[in-house]
Amino acid sequence: MKRRFHVIAGGSAPTAGGSLRPLRLYRAYSVGEVERERIRYYGVRFHWYRLDRTEPVVPFERLIAGYERLKEPARRQAVEQVLRYLTEEEVWGLRTYLRERHGLEVIAEEVPLPIEVPTGPFHSPYGEVYEFLELSEQEGYPLPYKIWGYYSLRGCLSGPNLTHGVRFLQRALERLKIRHTFRPEELEGVVKAVYFEEGLVVTSRNREVS
Repeated sequence: MKRRFHVIAGGSAPTAGGSLRPLRLYRAYSVGEVERERIRYYGVRFHWYRLDRTEPVVPFERLIAGYERLKEPARRQAVEQVLRYLTEEEVWGLRTYLRERHGLEVIAEEVPLPIEVPTGPFHSPYGEVYEFLELSEQEGYPLPYKIWGYYSLRGCLSGPNLTHGVRFLQRALERLKIRHTFRPEELEGVVKAVYFEEGLVVTSRNREVS
């Protein structure tokens, strides 16, 4: 698995010596696989967040647009949202841990500050039910701050999807009368590539096997 750390370009925080450098907060996530009820899912996005932060890294007025004017529940949602973002140092600590322990890469997207429209920390336009990963509770967790994660299987490529996709390619080649020597593993690679590049999956009309 490729291991890379990608920061997507965003505020000011004091540094040693009294100078200022931009404050940056990040949304961090990893993409991997998970098994649920004997079904493997691919392309699962694990969203990471700081669990135990109780005070902001700088005053809320610098993190949340119009903070003083916000009413409840918008103010509470905004506070919960910014407290869960990661600092650059926290992202690098998480990156090192996940790469060494789980072989996962971390992608960090910079949060434009101040945030304009608070949505709360676990907002989803699809009303998804998330599963949570208690990362900091795992044995041997080394970081001095608590990081947890959450994920949804909505839209992920499943084992049955992969099987259907391979069968679809095999039947398509037969229908086109194209002779080939592709192994199932090679066709699986094609199915995964199409999924990751275009989000396309093959399902069955038979609900019992889809």
